[in-house]
Amino acid sequence: MAKGAFARLKADERPPAPSQPVPAAEMRTGRQPSRIGKKTVIFYDDPAVVRALKHLATDEDTTMQALMQEAVDLLLVSKGKHAFGNPGKR
Repeated sequence: MAKGAFARLKADERPPAPSQPVPAAEMRTGRQPSRIGKKTVIFYDDPAVVRALKHLATDEDTTMQALMQEAVDLLLVSKGKHAFGNPGKR
């Protein structure tokens, strides 16, 4: 492979430049600003349950993130614990 062809292939592998500037916090961590300082919680469920949650989020004009935060707060309260609130809820 010619040297020029290799350079063209490498150039094609580069991601396109963002159309808007990336916030400094996101550049440092690679995370969305809304996720900085947060931890990931993952669980697995039946595809029908996930589909129902997506439909509920659409019906409520909210996100699955907000629904899950609300669910965690309800669980904590039902167990006699302090709810953390839902900053993403409208």
